[in-house]
Amino acid sequence: MDYFTLFDLPKKYRINKSLLSKNFYKLQLKFHPDLFINHSEFEKKTVLQKSIEINKGYKILQDSLTRGMYLLSLNGLKVSKEKFLSEDKNFLKKYFFLYEELDFLTENNCDEVQINIFFKKIEKKIANYEQIIEIKFNEKKWDDVIKLITELLFFKKIQMRLKK
Repeated sequence: MDYFTLFDLPKKYRINKSLLSKNFYKLQLKFHPDLFINHSEFEKKTVLQKSIEINKGYKILQDSLTRGMYLLSLNGLKVSKEKFLSEDKNFLKKYFFLYEELDFLTENNCDEVQINIFFKKIEKKIANYEQIIEIKFNEKKWDDVIKLITELLFFKKIQMRLKK
């Protein structure tokens, strides 16, 4: 069983996150290990494994990047950062310029407004990527999806660094 089926969601890039959360909590109420304290060791172990699977699936489907990578894997495809790094020098230049800008902002104690402007710029790029990725998934243009997801990975890294 795949995670989309587990959470009763269509196998699509864009999902209804509130439905994902709702179904996650329903499954947690049904399979939470604390509910099986008085059961056999076998049942406890089985429920614990199911609970771990539910948590892992929820975490994967909740994030657009990991969801995209998972959806690719369901289609027999894989994202290779190494291959991408060796092929797309133009994107890497843009990415390194963004990282330099981030380093400048953090190392020079720039004010909150400048950092916020940069953060919003990154969030806008991520949102644009997610829209394009959804279109390419629907068109089943796998090479485009792989390239875009790999690029999205870099923007998500910058976003995570900004959140720290």
